[in-house]
Amino acid sequence: MDEIKERFERLKRKLKRKFNKKQKAKNYNNKKRKPTQSGKTGTKKKRPLQPRERIEETREEPKISSRPREVVGRKPKPVKKNQKKKRITKEEFEKRKKKKRKENIVEIIKFMFPVVLFAVFVFFFILNTSPHMVDGDSMKPTLLNGDRVIVRRTKEPKRYEIITFKPPVKSEFQYVKRIIGMPGDLVWTEGSDLFINHQAESLPKASELSAASELPDGTIKINLSEDSLAQMSQLKKIPKGYYFVLGDNRNNSSDSRTFGLVEGQSIEGVVSLRFAPFNNIGWIK
Repeated sequence: MDEIKERFERLKRKLKRKFNKKQKAKNYNNKKRKPTQSGKTGTKKKRPLQPRERIEETREEPKISSRPREVVGRKPKPVKKNQKKKRITKEEFEKRKKKKRKENIVEIIKFMFPVVLFAVFVFFFILNTSPHMVDGDSMKPTLLNGDRVIVRRTKEPKRYEIITFKPPVKSEFQYVKRIIGMPGDLVWTEGSDLFINHQAESLPKASELSAASELPDGTIKINLSEDSLAQMSQLKKIPKGYYFVLGDNRNNSSDSRTFGLVEGQSIEGVVSLRFAPFNNIGWIK
């Protein structure tokens, strides 16, 4: 403990001496100098030189300015003075525009491709459909030549729906027609005319056949060929599993008026959607 006290006293005395020296030097520098008048020569009294030790003591230690830490691994970007922007020519601008357009098209294709694949999968595998192209004007104005349609193979055909089927005549193509007569509809003939009615429960009397005003409501009158008339004249109802079909363009259509009834097994499906041309996409009724 005594040694610690002695060291503390020594350190205290040393600090006191240093403080007194600094105070004396400060007081000396703050003294005002009085100008002395001399003779004609105008000489001034020379300032007495201070001891070297005192001058050294009065010198203040230089302040160390704190510099910001430099980020390791980052080099400052050289600042280019008077840097001029390059002028883009018309050709370069058009090239950039075309390039950007191509990139946009590629992005759209990338986005649409999986959507199209999914739609194709749904249509052809889940909904059990198939595409067809209309050939001819027999369904005009509903379907035009070259229209591409989707046919649902699993749907049960109903009256006035459009179907595709293999005709009972020699043909490499399938026909597209509209169902007019369904199984169970009443049918009768008069001359070369066929009458179809799905509302009446019994055939009209022979006296009522000649008067159009006496025909039952919902009766359709159709003119038949000789081959079709021979088949239909023997029937009172359309048999189960058979259909009577017509084209919407009656003046330019080969249908049941020519080849008679269509068997249900030869029907492929019901036309439900037109997907081309693009300006005429929509559901078919």
